[in-house]
Amino acid sequence: MASILVSSSEEYSGKSSICMGLGKIFQNKGYVIGYMKPVGNLLINVYGSLVDEDSESIKKLLGLQDPSESITPVYLTDSLINDTLTGIRKNLDSRLREAYARISEGKDIVIIEGTGGIGGGAMYDLSDPEIASKLGTRMLLVTRFDSIYAIDRILCDLRIIRDPDMLAGVILNEVPPAMLDRVKELVVPFLERRGISIFGVIPQDETLRSIPISDIVDGLNGDILVGSDKLAELVDNYLVGAMEAGSAIKYFRRTPDSAVITGGDRADIQMAAIEARVKCIILTGNMQPSGAVLASAEAVGIPVVLVRGDTMSTIERMEHLIGHAHVKQQVKLDRILTLLENNVNVEAIAESMGIKI
Repeated sequence: MASILVSSSEEYSGKSSICMGLGKIFQNKGYVIGYMKPVGNLLINVYGSLVDEDSESIKKLLGLQDPSESITPVYLTDSLINDTLTGIRKNLDSRLREAYARISEGKDIVIIEGTGGIGGGAMYDLSDPEIASKLGTRMLLVTRFDSIYAIDRILCDLRIIRDPDMLAGVILNEVPPAMLDRVKELVVPFLERRGISIFGVIPQDETLRSIPISDIVDGLNGDILVGSDKLAELVDNYLVGAMEAGSAIKYFRRTPDSAVITGGDRADIQMAAIEARVKCIILTGNMQPSGAVLASAEAVGIPVVLVRGDTMSTIERMEHLIGHAHVKQQVKLDRILTLLENNVNVEAIAESMGIKI
């Protein structure tokens, strides 16, 4: 049985997407796949049970049948944190190994997802390198290349891993278009001269940054005024409607699939957004729009969301929501597969695991 642990230099690097994409590619090649996220850090309540959001999404999209408690045997709850800080031992190593044995049974490949950044879980002796060592697997490091300082993060991560043989290689993810040539021509050769295998360079992609309108409603604690049947639609970006109405329509039309954030008293901007056919309208300040605006939005199928916060706080929250989008939709999984197939040497990753595809 082959395995690999997908780690990252920082949170929200795209490692869940990489896990999901690799799992689907291996499934398509005929391999039976297992998946684990040993330490759950994104906890949600599903039908009265505590589960990890990322691992539940991957379990669903890959059609896995393993129980959630085996996929994620350790949850970062307040109780676990307090017990650890007070010196109470929880036999987490045994829980980890037993879950891994259950997940591995009958599988050709097990993909293991790390926790947050590479050092997440260190206080429980369950950082990514520690888990890899305990399970006898190698690591694939995913780094969001947001600036040249990503190189420093990679080199520091190598020092955390300590054993160079444990690192199978690196994927440079979410590279801005303006940096792609420099990364491929200068950064990749630099890292390879340091003995680091680079499996791929993936450019930024708007589809993966997009979020469903339902997540916007939840994230902003908003109320749906009209368009409740459109909550599964994806939003790629957001625009702020603070200009005069004549300029607004052209501005909105230049960026399709966007949400428009504006004050509840700006009926002119709201009507311009409706005319431009934006994906949704977010009204700030808890100010109800006119009946004419709601009727127009409903007629063309544009959701209108009312939030209590002011425009600036709503913008800050939207930036966080879009920048930290999770993969839950089939359209995103399809896009991940395309990005991996076009930009990553999956054969080399498989070879580092001792398999051929």
